[in-house]
Amino acid sequence: MKWMYLVFGVLLLGGLSFAMSNASILGSVVERGRWLGMTGGNVTTEGGNITGVNLNGSTLTDRWAAFYGNVSGNIRLTDSVGTNNVYTWAWNDSSGGSVCFSEGNFAWASAATATGAQVDTAFALGTVADNAAGTFTDAAACGLNFTNVAVVDTSAKVTHTSPSTFWTCAIKDTGAAKADFAFCTNMSTSTAGKNWNNEAANYEIMVPTTPGLGTETYYAFAQLN
Repeated sequence: MKWMYLVFGVLLLGGLSFAMSNASILGSVVERGRWLGMTGGNVTTEGGNITGVNLNGSTLTDRWAAFYGNVSGNIRLTDSVGTNNVYTWAWNDSSGGSVCFSEGNFAWASAATATGAQVDTAFALGTVADNAAGTFTDAAACGLNFTNVAVVDTSAKVTHTSPSTFWTCAIKDTGAAKADFAFCTNMSTSTAGKNWNNEAANYEIMVPTTPGLGTETYYAFAQLN
């Protein structure tokens, strides 16, 4: 009797798998109203008077917007259709993860450190107080770690104003256009994370907007650990 040796090969379709993937939007988008500015002070005078008046003012930025919210989902072993799964694992925010927003199809395999100056150039933010160079001023590293992608330990970071518990870090791929930048944070649990309004949240992220352009479209990405 002759033995027949059967050799089985495994073909991995689609190349490398990256855990940072598109995130869908659940329900309706809640937009908080725009700040209309401070109430104007007034002073009374008459002809012949000379009055010294010291002023304090605040201006709404036209170079930044923010997203915040909660995250839900699962981890699957599935095919390109994503409808019928070999297996599905439950996930909750205690497992952690990362959330990013980008204006295009960011090349996650090439994720690297961005600088405020690079963001300023791509988004035409200018040389003003609220540009990216004046915003990403934290010296601490972000510690972003995307599965199957090199750790992105960038210092292009801004810590949000309390009571928010979040920060935003800027990363980029090999290009220099808007779509080549992503703005990310690590998730918090809903019990630990607080947004700008002291509400429970899994994430809060600041994103740049080109002044004078009007609306801009950002895409959400999430990695569930």
